[in-house]
Amino acid sequence: MQLDLNFIRSQFPIFQTDLGQKIGFFDNAGGSFPAMQVVDRLTDFYKNYKIQPYGPNALGTKAGEAMDLGRYTMAKLLNVSVDEMTIGASATQNINTLAAACNLIVTKGTEVIVTEQDHEANIGGWERLCKQQDATLKFWKVNPQTGELHLEDLEKILSPQTKVLCVTHSSNIIGTINPINKIAELISPMGIRLVVDGVSFAPHEFPNLDNLKCDAYVFSTYKTYGTHQGVMVVRPDFLEELEPQCHFFNTSTLYKRLDTAGPNHASIAALAGIGDYFEAAYNHHFSEKDIPLHEKTRKVSHLMNSHENKLCSYLLENINELPLRIFGKKTMEGREANISMKANNVSSNSIMEGLAKIDIASKHGHFYAYRLMQAMKVDDLNDGILRLSFSHYNSMEEVERCVDGLRKLIV
Repeated sequence: MQLDLNFIRSQFPIFQTDLGQKIGFFDNAGGSFPAMQVVDRLTDFYKNYKIQPYGPNALGTKAGEAMDLGRYTMAKLLNVSVDEMTIGASATQNINTLAAACNLIVTKGTEVIVTEQDHEANIGGWERLCKQQDATLKFWKVNPQTGELHLEDLEKILSPQTKVLCVTHSSNIIGTINPINKIAELISPMGIRLVVDGVSFAPHEFPNLDNLKCDAYVFSTYKTYGTHQGVMVVRPDFLEELEPQCHFFNTSTLYKRLDTAGPNHASIAALAGIGDYFEAAYNHHFSEKDIPLHEKTRKVSHLMNSHENKLCSYLLENINELPLRIFGKKTMEGREANISMKANNVSSNSIMEGLAKIDIASKHGHFYAYRLMQAMKVDDLNDGILRLSFSHYNSMEEVERCVDGLRKLIV
């Protein structure tokens, strides 16, 4: 079965606009388009009951019910308890909060391991924690030629003092999907907590947390067709070890324990629209109706991922001979549909501007993977690399147009 692209694009308001139909959008790693169902729920909240929720009146009741539905739907999509899930302003905020909450286990003389491959969101907070606690921050270094992480290098830096390991599920630069469960099998017997940044992975394949062996998982809903929020799942035994970051009187409400700010009421309510979108996509493609939402989501996500990989394979096959450096694997095996490149003789900025002239949206820079860029010896980090990041609503015509543009611009 293949993804019905016409149906998928009909679910996104952007494709009903002149610019949406005209522009091939390949900056999806920076934020995806929101689904129609999300926009409808957000609009409904703002138009009809945008007041302080849970108040003793009909409007407050509706607002509270909408927020509860948003949280409940997101939990169903992930097949987790609402109590395990924190919804914050962004993945960066959630990881910073998690790091601060680890001050009871990351103490003087202990260690935290981060990777050179990660987005700074999964490094900076841990670095600050270690400085505060007089703990040691260790780096799991990448291969400077490939950007890849190797388990044997991790084994060399593990010690009895290691308390937390932080790693990206997939790199937002080289696209590699890291072996999370193999990492977990290595460190779990040592009592080391595993924190996974899924921001780059989740837009390409909605996370199956039933199969992932990690203690905390973080991703962004504004990159998975929703509002600008970050979702963090922290398993109960890990949560019990952490210092609450909320108002003291909210500590007994587990989903508020790591909530450091007032929630964005409307945006949380609108998250129910992500569930609506996956439900609609499932019903369009599949006949069996009586299965849980998380199973429907995984089936649809598989179709989305297959479509993206087909498009991205075409791109890789057709730019392979150009005078440029492609970061990461040269095929789609073991990677996501997120391609970074640097031309030998043309600036990344010039390529981005050239593609924009033929209505292809891309982006250049270091994409907050500053340390990875340094490790791979990318010169001029302000110009950085050109990144083309795919979503399941992209079309083959857009990819073909992009390839034609790259061939003319990179000489």
